[in-house]
Amino acid sequence: MTSAIWAQPLRVYSEFAQIDATGKVIAPAEPREILSPAIARNAFSSFQVVVDVPRGTPYQLYVAQNPENAVEVTLYRENGDKLERVEQPVSGDGTQVFWMDLWTARDAPVQRIKVEPQLHVNNDWVIYPMEARVVSATAGEVGKGIGGTEPPFQVMKGFLCRPEPVIDYGAVRNPPNVSSMRVRNAVQDLTLAKDAPRAELQTLFGSCSSPAPSDLEWYLRIRDYLLRLR
Repeated sequence: MTSAIWAQPLRVYSEFAQIDATGKVIAPAEPREILSPAIARNAFSSFQVVVDVPRGTPYQLYVAQNPENAVEVTLYRENGDKLERVEQPVSGDGTQVFWMDLWTARDAPVQRIKVEPQLHVNNDWVIYPMEARVVSATAGEVGKGIGGTEPPFQVMKGFLCRPEPVIDYGAVRNPPNVSSMRVRNAVQDLTLAKDAPRAELQTLFGSCSSPAPSDLEWYLRIRDYLLRLR
């Protein structure tokens, strides 16, 4: 097997990276490196997997785990904002962006786990060495059907800046799309935010009159803070 951190045929990005049909990140200019992400319990954690191979090059994509079944993995093929669920192993013959959803159970042990996208191409293996950190932060019950269309920044702003904090959002679209998945994940964050020191969270978020940042990955600083809470 061949293992490479930044092997060109296989890359992993955050759920917020904007990736075009050619597999190129168009925003932000310097996307976050995804190697050892923290993931909450009783929650979804989402990432984007880019398979970047010349058209006509057949491949198969798997997601391996150690320990086995440490999380529940669901893969979707991205088509713009649309998501099409696919089963492993996923076969293809050209560049494709996938949405990788990880569901971590409430009773999952706090530990490091390997969740490694693996690409079989040109009779060889390319492995993306991702080691997720299951943390003690445990999301509240929001259900698996939460969704909406607002950017996560606006979801958190509604919680911090409205007289009556908003946590309830409409159902995720069926089939789901990227926008509703991001909202679903942000609503999970709200269940952690309700127990966070309000002043600290407000300081980190900034003024309620501030416009939404142009860099969608800015929101990850909020999630990082929430995942460190005990």
